Amino acid sequence: MLVYDHGSRWENKIALTFDDGPNPFFTVKTLDLLDEYSVKASFFVLGQNAEKFPDIVKEIYKRGHLIGNHSYSHAKEGAFDFGKAEDVIFGIIGKHTGFARAPYLDVNRGADYYMVGGNDAVKFINADVFPHIHLRKAEISNFVFKNSQNGSIILLHDGSRKEEEQRTRPAEMFAALP
Repeated sequence: MLVYDHGSRWENKIALTFDDGPNPFFTVKTLDLLDEYSVKASFFVLGQNAEKFPDIVKEIYKRGHLIGNHSYSHAKEGAFDFGKAEDVIFGIIGKHTGFARAPYLDVNRGADYYMVGGNDAVKFINADVFPHIHLRKAEISNFVFKNSQNGSIILLHDGSRKEEEQRTRPAEMFAALP
Protein backbone atom coordinates (compact mmCIF):
# COMPACT_ATOMS: atom_id res chain seq x y z
CA MET A 1 0.00 0.00 0.00
CA LEU A 2 1.34 3.40 -0.97
CA VAL A 3 0.66 6.35 1.36
CA TYR A 4 1.70 9.91 0.57
CA ASP A 5 1.76 12.61 3.24
CA HIS A 6 3.45 15.08 0.87
CA GLY A 7 5.05 15.27 -2.53
CA SER A 8 8.65 15.97 -3.46
CA ARG A 9 10.29 18.51 -1.15
CA TRP A 10 12.72 19.32 -3.98
CA GLU A 11 10.10 20.70 -6.39
CA ASN A 12 8.46 24.08 -5.97
CA LYS A 13 4.94 22.62 -6.22
CA ILE A 14 2.03 22.02 -3.90
CA ALA A 15 -1.19 20.04 -4.27
CA LEU A 16 -4.62 21.47 -3.54
CA THR A 17 -7.09 18.82 -2.48
CA PHE A 18 -10.75 19.06 -1.58
CA ASP A 19 -12.73 16.61 0.55
CA ASP A 20 -16.36 15.69 1.18
CA GLY A 21 -17.92 16.93 -2.08
CA PRO A 22 -19.41 17.21 -4.48
CA ASN A 23 -21.42 20.06 -3.09
CA PRO A 24 -24.14 21.83 -5.12
CA PHE A 25 -23.33 25.17 -3.50
CA PHE A 26 -19.52 25.30 -3.66
CA THR A 27 -17.93 22.69 -5.92
CA VAL A 28 -18.75 24.32 -9.27
CA LYS A 29 -17.80 27.75 -7.88
CA THR A 30 -14.51 26.21 -6.75
CA LEU A 31 -13.99 24.73 -10.22
CA ASP A 32 -14.64 28.14 -11.80
CA LEU A 33 -12.12 29.79 -9.47
CA LEU A 34 -9.50 27.12 -10.18
CA ASP A 35 -10.07 27.65 -13.93
CA GLU A 36 -9.60 31.39 -13.46
CA TYR A 37 -6.14 30.75 -12.01
CA SER A 38 -5.35 27.79 -14.33
CA VAL A 39 -4.96 25.46 -11.34
CA LYS A 40 -5.71 21.74 -11.26
CA ALA A 41 -6.71 20.06 -8.02
CA SER A 42 -7.75 16.72 -6.58
CA PHE A 43 -11.30 16.15 -5.37
CA PHE A 44 -11.80 13.30 -2.91
CA VAL A 45 -15.53 12.74 -3.23
CA LEU A 46 -17.93 10.97 -0.94
CA GLY A 47 -19.95 8.30 -2.67
CA GLN A 48 -23.19 9.45 -1.02
CA ASN A 49 -22.68 12.97 -2.39
CA ALA A 50 -21.56 11.71 -5.79
CA GLU A 51 -24.78 9.69 -6.02
CA LYS A 52 -26.83 12.83 -5.33
CA PHE A 53 -24.85 15.09 -7.66
CA PRO A 54 -23.41 12.98 -10.49
CA ASP A 55 -23.37 15.92 -12.91
CA ILE A 56 -20.95 17.76 -10.63
CA VAL A 57 -18.65 14.71 -10.53
CA LYS A 58 -18.77 14.64 -14.34
CA GLU A 59 -17.91 18.36 -14.39
CA ILE A 60 -14.90 17.85 -12.10
CA TYR A 61 -13.69 15.08 -14.40
CA LYS A 62 -14.45 17.00 -17.62
CA ARG A 63 -12.37 19.96 -16.41
CA GLY A 64 -9.36 17.72 -15.93
CA HIS A 65 -9.16 17.47 -12.15
CA LEU A 66 -8.28 14.24 -10.37
CA ILE A 67 -11.13 12.42 -8.65
CA GLY A 68 -10.31 10.32 -5.62
CA ASN A 69 -12.35 8.03 -3.38
CA HIS A 70 -13.12 9.41 0.11
CA SER A 71 -15.42 6.50 1.09
CA TYR A 72 -19.16 6.34 0.68
CA SER A 73 -20.41 7.74 3.98
CA HIS A 74 -17.39 9.08 5.93
CA ALA A 75 -18.21 6.68 8.77
CA LYS A 76 -16.88 7.57 12.19
CA GLU A 77 -16.49 3.93 13.26
CA GLY A 78 -15.84 0.58 11.63
CA ALA A 79 -14.41 -0.06 8.21
CA PHE A 80 -14.72 2.61 5.57
CA ASP A 81 -17.02 1.81 2.66
CA PHE A 82 -14.58 2.48 -0.18
CA GLY A 83 -16.00 -0.31 -2.35
CA LYS A 84 -19.45 1.22 -2.47
CA ALA A 85 -18.00 4.65 -3.26
CA GLU A 86 -15.77 3.22 -5.98
CA ASP A 87 -18.79 1.59 -7.63
CA VAL A 88 -20.67 4.91 -7.60
CA ILE A 89 -17.72 6.88 -9.00
CA PHE A 90 -17.04 4.26 -11.68
CA GLY A 91 -20.70 4.37 -12.68
CA ILE A 92 -20.47 8.13 -13.19
CA ILE A 93 -17.10 8.63 -14.94
CA GLY A 94 -16.46 5.12 -16.27
CA LYS A 95 -13.07 4.63 -14.67
CA HIS A 96 -11.59 3.65 -11.34
CA THR A 97 -10.05 6.37 -9.22
CA GLY A 98 -6.67 4.87 -8.29
CA PHE A 99 -6.48 7.35 -5.41
CA ALA A 100 -8.12 7.34 -2.00
CA ARG A 101 -8.15 9.46 1.09
CA ALA A 102 -9.35 7.84 4.27
CA PRO A 103 -11.74 9.93 6.33
CA TYR A 104 -9.91 11.50 9.26
CA LEU A 105 -6.70 10.47 7.41
CA ASP A 106 -7.04 7.09 9.13
CA VAL A 107 -5.30 4.93 6.54
CA ASN A 108 -5.33 1.85 8.77
CA ARG A 109 -9.13 1.70 8.64
CA GLY A 110 -9.06 2.22 4.88
CA ALA A 111 -6.41 -0.25 3.82
CA ASP A 112 -8.44 -3.42 4.30
CA TYR A 113 -10.72 -2.85 1.33
CA TYR A 114 -7.88 -2.34 -1.10
CA MET A 115 -5.62 -5.05 0.27
CA VAL A 116 -8.36 -7.69 0.43
CA GLY A 117 -9.57 -6.73 -3.04
CA GLY A 118 -6.08 -7.24 -4.41
CA ASN A 119 -5.78 -3.63 -5.49
CA ASP A 120 -2.76 -2.64 -3.45
CA ALA A 121 -1.69 -0.23 -6.23
CA VAL A 122 -4.20 2.36 -4.99
CA LYS A 123 -2.38 5.39 -3.65
CA PHE A 124 -3.61 6.77 -0.33
CA ILE A 125 -3.19 10.52 -0.23
CA ASN A 126 -2.92 12.11 3.18
CA ALA A 127 -1.95 15.75 3.72
CA ASP A 128 0.59 17.74 5.63
CA VAL A 129 -1.36 21.03 5.68
CA PHE A 130 -4.95 20.86 6.85
CA PRO A 131 -6.49 23.96 8.37
CA HIS A 132 -9.31 23.23 10.79
CA ILE A 133 -12.68 23.33 9.04
CA HIS A 134 -14.08 25.95 11.43
CA LEU A 135 -11.42 28.62 10.83
CA ARG A 136 -12.28 31.98 9.28
CA LYS A 137 -11.04 33.12 5.87
CA ALA A 138 -7.93 34.99 7.12
CA GLU A 139 -7.04 32.18 9.54
CA ILE A 140 -7.21 29.62 6.74
CA SER A 141 -4.98 31.72 4.48
CA ASN A 142 -2.48 32.41 7.25
CA PHE A 143 -2.36 28.75 8.26
CA VAL A 144 -1.78 27.56 4.70
CA PHE A 145 0.93 30.13 3.97
CA LYS A 146 2.69 29.56 7.30
CA ASN A 147 2.67 25.75 7.10
CA SER A 148 3.16 25.02 3.39
CA GLN A 149 6.45 24.08 1.84
CA ASN A 150 7.60 22.43 -1.36
CA GLY A 151 5.57 19.29 -1.91
CA SER A 152 2.81 20.13 0.57
CA ILE A 153 -0.57 18.52 0.13
CA ILE A 154 -3.19 20.99 1.31
CA LEU A 155 -6.47 19.53 2.52
CA LEU A 156 -9.51 21.80 2.13
CA HIS A 157 -13.23 21.02 2.14
CA ASP A 158 -15.64 21.81 -0.69
CA GLY A 159 -18.41 19.79 0.97
CA SER A 160 -19.57 17.98 4.05
CA ARG A 161 -20.83 14.55 4.94
CA LYS A 162 -23.75 16.33 6.67
CA GLU A 163 -26.33 17.71 4.27
CA GLU A 164 -27.24 20.57 6.60
CA GLU A 165 -23.63 21.85 6.43
CA GLN A 166 -23.35 21.97 2.64
CA ARG A 167 -24.32 25.68 2.43
CA THR A 168 -22.14 26.88 5.31
CA ARG A 169 -19.14 24.69 6.05
CA PRO A 170 -17.11 25.42 2.86
CA ALA A 171 -17.90 29.18 2.78
CA GLU A 172 -14.78 30.37 4.60
CA MET A 173 -12.56 28.00 2.59
CA PHE A 174 -14.03 29.33 -0.63
CA ALA A 175 -13.50 32.93 0.49
CA ALA A 176 -9.86 32.14 1.33
CA LEU A 177 -9.13 30.19 -1.85
CA PRO A 178 -8.08 33.07 -4.16
